Amino acid sequence: MSINTKTIGELKDLRFFVPAYQRGYRWMEHEVTALLEDISEFSTEGNKRYCIQPLIIKHRDDGSYEVVDGQQRLTTIYIFMKIAESKTEYTTFDLEYETRKNSQEFLSTLPAQGEINEDNIDYFHITTARKTINDWLDSQGNRFKALTEVYNKMIDSVFFIWYVMPPESDPIEMFTKVNLGKIPLTSAELIKALLLNKDNFSDDIYKRQMEISLDWDRIEQGLRDDSFWYFLNQKEESGTRIDMLFELLANEENARIPKPITKDQNYFSFLVFLSAMNVLTDKSEKEKYVKNLWGKVQARYAEFRDWYEDLDKYHIVGYLIVTGVKISDIVDLMRGKRKSTVKNDLLDRARKTISGNIDEPALMNVVKGVTDSRKIRNLLLLLNIATLVCKSEKQYRFPFYIYKGEAKGSYKWDVEHIHANADDSGETDDTLWNLTLLDSNTNRDPRYAAKPFNDKRTIILDRESKGLFVPLCTKNIFLKSYTQNPVDMVIWGDDDKLSYVSAFARTLNDFFEGGSHV
Repeated sequence: MSINTKTIGELKDLRFFVPAYQRGYRWMEHEVTALLEDISEFSTEGNKRYCIQPLIIKHRDDGSYEVVDGQQRLTTIYIFMKIAESKTEYTTFDLEYETRKNSQEFLSTLPAQGEINEDNIDYFHITTARKTINDWLDSQGNRFKALTEVYNKMIDSVFFIWYVMPPESDPIEMFTKVNLGKIPLTSAELIKALLLNKDNFSDDIYKRQMEISLDWDRIEQGLRDDSFWYFLNQKEESGTRIDMLFELLANEENARIPKPITKDQNYFSFLVFLSAMNVLTDKSEKEKYVKNLWGKVQARYAEFRDWYEDLDKYHIVGYLIVTGVKISDIVDLMRGKRKSTVKNDLLDRARKTISGNIDEPALMNVVKGVTDSRKIRNLLLLLNIATLVCKSEKQYRFPFYIYKGEAKGSYKWDVEHIHANADDSGETDDTLWNLTLLDSNTNRDPRYAAKPFNDKRTIILDRESKGLFVPLCTKNIFLKSYTQNPVDMVIWGDDDKLSYVSAFARTLNDFFEGGSHV
């Protein structure tokens, strides 16, 4: 197995064979056009390059390559090159489809322009793609200039990730994996192939490969725990969650390589580590690099597990990530500091998410004129976090995986008006003392919306009794836990509002001053 990169120009004179287990060429007009637009629009300034995708191939006995994945783009590029051939005199690679006996001759003699060929479905789609490419070139104003620019980019700056499968591997099994459900290879899967290459190890090759593979699976499985994952992340980013660790490390490594990779590049993290390893020629250097990189992955994962197990860090870090603080910034904030210093710095960073003071008068004004509901939600979330950190004798975890459940389509959160208009037909009260967090399914349910306070309490307590998540401070409000001596459980009165804001201010002050736990 080998893995590297190849520009379209480096495919010249190679022969590719598309086996019968693949479908034929089927790209539609929008897919062909999208590829041309992407290549046309990307800038080569600063020697930037454009990654199309992995081209997974396997050596054949006759010297050609069996295309396991990537044939749609490969064929589209071939068709473009045949159109460009008459202007550039460039002879591209050879391409043959097993399902069409005369496909190699048909493709090699494909003229730059012509009618749609309806002899079979493959020829139909190939000639339709040719027409799409010609129509796109004609639409660019200066056809020759557009053709030349795209051609030059393809030859020098557009590249595939060149993934050569081991001789003993089963191409049909790989094809099924990457095409079943249209799940593309992730950067992490490419990095795994890069790191486990037998050429990276001087001895005990199988043992070293197994050690990394088993540890890799352990880390991936740990990241599959939604409670842990959504504490660190806002949403699912890719099919393999270990990508997150490699992306963090790639951002650091990118600053050290001779030609940094642009961060918006497809397969960014893989290309960073590939570039770093390509300058290493000695096997011992590669082995040392792999050992060092994998050690960093293990250390970063262990660091995040430590955050997760420490409930104070868990809650503060989880809150910061919800508010948009990057995990890399939190890593930098903690790096090389003592535990007490780390907690103080985390609290200082959390304090910066709130503008102004946090005494009662300031809190009353903090939401006035704020149109971004996320800012209000974050403030209400902070009250829940601060309550758990400061008030609980035994902390339990705020369920970030549920709070962020909107990423999975299950939960969305509203800023709920405690005292509804239906209570007295008054105007909506948007003051902080009348706001709390509530999931939108409950808040927008006709059986709940605009109901009087005591009816809302019944519905909320019923939801919690069924095991559904209700934020702690929302429940406290409807139980009137903030009011010292509640006299009327039917309405949300003035005493309740003032008591709520007072408790809000005290809790945040305790939290930022260190509280009973922090």
